[in-house]
Amino acid sequence: MLEAIRKHAQGWLAKVILALIAITFALFGIDSYMSGDRSGGMVAEVGDVGISREELSREIQAQGDRMREALGPAFDPAATETAEFRKQVLDSLIERKALLQDAHQLKFLAPDAYILSVLTQIPSFQQDGKFSQQRYEAVLRQNGRTPAQFENELRQAFMLEAISSPVSLAAFPSNTSLTQIARLVGQQREIAWMDLSPSVVASQIKVTPADVERYYAANKAGFTEPEQIRAEYLVLDMASVAAGIEVSDQAVADYYASHAAQFGQPEQRSASHILIAADKNADPATRAKAKAKATEIYRTLQKTPASFAELARTQSQDPGSAAQDGSLGSFGRGMMVKPFEDAVFSMKPKEIRGPVESDFGYHIIRLDGIEAGKTAPLAQVRAAVVEELRKQQAQKAFASLADNFSNLVYENGTSLQPAAAAVKLTVRQSGWMTAKTAPPPFNHAGLSAALFSPESIKSRQNTEAIEVQPGTLVAARVVEHHTARLRPLAEVSQGIEAKLRAEQGSQLLMQKGEATIQALAKGDEASLNWSAFQVVGRQPSAVLDPAGAKAVFRVSVDKLPAYTGFARPDGSYRIVRVSRVLEASALDPMLLSSIESGVIQAQQRADMKAMVALVTAGHKVDIKPNAIEGR
Repeated sequence: MLEAIRKHAQGWLAKVILALIAITFALFGIDSYMSGDRSGGMVAEVGDVGISREELSREIQAQGDRMREALGPAFDPAATETAEFRKQVLDSLIERKALLQDAHQLKFLAPDAYILSVLTQIPSFQQDGKFSQQRYEAVLRQNGRTPAQFENELRQAFMLEAISSPVSLAAFPSNTSLTQIARLVGQQREIAWMDLSPSVVASQIKVTPADVERYYAANKAGFTEPEQIRAEYLVLDMASVAAGIEVSDQAVADYYASHAAQFGQPEQRSASHILIAADKNADPATRAKAKAKATEIYRTLQKTPASFAELARTQSQDPGSAAQDGSLGSFGRGMMVKPFEDAVFSMKPKEIRGPVESDFGYHIIRLDGIEAGKTAPLAQVRAAVVEELRKQQAQKAFASLADNFSNLVYENGTSLQPAAAAVKLTVRQSGWMTAKTAPPPFNHAGLSAALFSPESIKSRQNTEAIEVQPGTLVAARVVEHHTARLRPLAEVSQGIEAKLRAEQGSQLLMQKGEATIQALAKGDEASLNWSAFQVVGRQPSAVLDPAGAKAVFRVSVDKLPAYTGFARPDGSYRIVRVSRVLEASALDPMLLSSIESGVIQAQQRADMKAMVALVTAGHKVDIKPNAIEGR
């Protein structure tokens, strides 16, 4: 219903969209789901929908960006260049296409009113706390989107939520299982420990030159340096063009005068309604019955208008607004379904009208108030006007510069200087890079392929001007090149020997530790110097790292003392003596709630995985040869 639609916009989907706006509209990579992206050659087909190599590259880039943002300094770009990662991304795209096709067939389609309602809830599209069409278009333009593209993505997000939400609601762990998990989580164990130093096995380590040679021969790929290049390049982008544009006071005044409506608050109306629900596809008899009931309520209100609130609470089939005496709050044009909006904006204050038919059923509407539109003063919106004019001028200037830039790069194939001089840019120098570790902007699939092509490396010619992102052109040329080479044994032998010694030492120390544990289990503790006893829980600590906590709480405690061991990050081996098990005396309600949430999420993930697999299996999937080759 109308109120339910508006409230839902503040839920899962609105939060997702808001988060996605913050990361430059990386909306789950779900554009063009029905027709597929037909550029760049197909890497897979799901039913009638294709997945292009370019689409796969964009999604790999998007997921890499999300990983970089999440992991920060810990992010390893090489992780996104593996065949395994590309296969995972391709599989996710295949699953997504299958889900969207099924959602479309099931007619899980977002109503226009829903999309409008979502848009109005996104703060990035608001000005002075209210939705601004101008702000909406400006934000999208900044991020290389059109309203049609973004609204299509919203519809697709709605479809994905609609088809998956039944699965997410099906997880209900039992109280017995939750209690058992909570008792295990709350359990503590009393331990003592002693450490075996790597020095106790140092004399046993033997690594010969022959061992080094065998390792080198078996792992030559790991000692092969990939092909590397160094490049010079030019970047022509919208931002730099805009930064050089001055906007005059007269231009600001003229724009404000001719676009005053854009800087105003349009008329707002507040209304209440009573809804008698009837699906638009219901049979005529059902809709006629609903209309008759709505008509009866309207006639009652004609006699007793003051009973509107009571009738809304008791008769309206829109639960959200019924609880508010039928109130829908205030809204402007474009925020409600058209028949409802047309009625509201043609009414007088306190007028009651009905029944008004919409796709949701029949409404009895009361107009509660009118807030006249108003125009913001120039001083208040000056910054927005300047920004808009600068963008408009920058777009025109960029289009002209881009053509000239592209031509000069092409016509002067062995130098970037003519293009740099013409458009007032500085030729930049890159560091050494490989195709898999290239930093921005060279990590763009098209630019990377052009630079690392045999022709570019041999001729040292300029690449064409390539759009690496909306409003950004890059042209580059190779200035230095190193072929791939196998590092000689002499260069790496020292490192190999150190690695082999460390591995052998670790293995010998573990064997000694395990032998000691076996002796302890037989009752031989005479020669060991144990630490003081300490009570520990499952959470990692200075005493127990994650591996240690796992070892201590996995060892059988049927017979005490029990013994276990684990390798430590410093190279030592810690032997642990478990002497007592302390059960949780009481269950923390917050712990139970946290466990329940975790179990539900785990069940949802498992159920979702099964559902996605089932849906995907129902579609013909054709993965092309070499689909996951590197970019």
